[in-house]
Amino acid sequence: MLMSPPRSHLPLYGLQVFECAARHLSFTLAADELCVSQGAVSKQIAQLEERLGHLLFVRGTRCLSLTPAAERLLPFIGEGLARMGEGVSALQALPHEQAISIKVPSCASRWLLRRLQAFDGEAVEVRGSHSHGIDFSRESFDLAIVYQATQARYPGSQPLFRERLTPVCTPAFAAKHRLFERSLEELPLLPLLHASADRRDWRNWFAAFINTPWQPQGGQLFDTLDLAMNAALQGFGLSLGDPTIVAEELESGALVAPFAPVLSTDHEYALLARPDSQRSGVAQIYHWLLGSQPSG
Repeated sequence: MLMSPPRSHLPLYGLQVFECAARHLSFTLAADELCVSQGAVSKQIAQLEERLGHLLFVRGTRCLSLTPAAERLLPFIGEGLARMGEGVSALQALPHEQAISIKVPSCASRWLLRRLQAFDGEAVEVRGSHSHGIDFSRESFDLAIVYQATQARYPGSQPLFRERLTPVCTPAFAAKHRLFERSLEELPLLPLLHASADRRDWRNWFAAFINTPWQPQGGQLFDTLDLAMNAALQGFGLSLGDPTIVAEELESGALVAPFAPVLSTDHEYALLARPDSQRSGVAQIYHWLLGSQPSG
C-alpha cells in the first residue's frame, strides 16, 4: 500500500513554481509572475524533478512542453493551489478578533504585566492610565483594574490586593545614607520622592509611625506612584512603594526596604469586567486574575 508523504515534507514552493511554469510553458514568464530570476525557476524545477523521480518538462530550443508525468500531476496541483487560495480568502473575510483590553492604573501595571506573563490564552492589550477608575459607558475596555477606597467600592468589583506602603530604595542608596543604621525619626531628613504634589502618602506614613509632626522639606515630586518608584529604582531617593507591586524588585535585590513598618491604607486594587461583555476570553482572564491574588 502506497503512503502519501507527510504534508510537512511536500515541496510546496517547488510545486507552485511547477504549476506556474506549466501554465505559461515558459520559465521566463513564470519567473516574471513569481518575481524571481529565470535561474531560480530552473533550479526549483530541477530539484522537484529529482525529488519526484520524473522529468516534468521537455526543454526545447525555444519552447517547453510537458512530459506525460507532468500532465498527470498538473491537474492535482492546480486544484490544490486553488483550494488553498479559497481558504486564505475565506479567512481574510472573517472579522479580525480584537485583543481583550484591560485598563490599569500605571502604578499597578507592573503587577498586571507580571501576572500576564504566565497567562496562556487570549491576546491581551494592557493600557496604563493615570485615571484610577473606569466608566464602561464611555470607555471601551473589556476589563479594568481600579484603585478604590475600601469603604466606597465599585459595584461588582472584586478585590485583588490591599494597598500597603513602605519606604524602598536601591541598595546603593541605602548604603550611601546608612539607612539600616538610622531610626525612623531621622527619615524625614533624607531625600524623599513623592507620588503627588500634596505629599499625602509620606504624610500618612509619618503620621502612623513617628511621634513628631512631619513638616515637608522639599523632595522630588511626581504625579504617580509608578514614576516615584521608578525614580527610586534609578537611585534618586527614597520612595514609598507597595511590596505587592514591587515584589520582584525586592526579591531580586534591585530594591530594598530598609525600614520595617508597612502601612496598610484604606485603599485597594480591584478587578471589574464590562457588565454587558459576551466574549468568552474576558471571563477566562477575569477568573484567572482573581486566582492570581497574592497572599496576605
